[in-house]
Amino acid sequence: MAIRKKTGNAPAERLEADRKRLELLAAQCGEEAGLHRPLNDVTGGVITGIPEDTDLAQALSDRETTDLLVHLLDQNREQVERALERLREGAYGICEGCARRIPEARLRYQPAATRCVECQAHWDRINGRTA
Repeated sequence: MAIRKKTGNAPAERLEADRKRLELLAAQCGEEAGLHRPLNDVTGGVITGIPEDTDLAQALSDRETTDLLVHLLDQNREQVERALERLREGAYGICEGCARRIPEARLRYQPAATRCVECQAHWDRINGRTA
């Protein structure tokens, strides 16, 4: 029977790895979609000629979708950073909303969680977020 080695830094290591991965994904998505370049460059000059309406609409739609994806990746990274800050403060695993302990299973599933399920659901409703 194998003995599982417990590390006191496991949440910090996992959160830090998640933060780096989210930063990289956001940068790669933004670069691949050309979010930091003029739309005309991204579409291959289609805008300077007489553009087909569908080509322009597709280019704008793709850019908007990628921008939204990068925004969501940034929000996730910010959540991971908040969890890392709580870890440094000694408050990791304590709900920001009700100050009760966040269940271990939730933290294993979502290490960046800073609220228990009930408080997160309430926060999501108040802030207009859906699952």
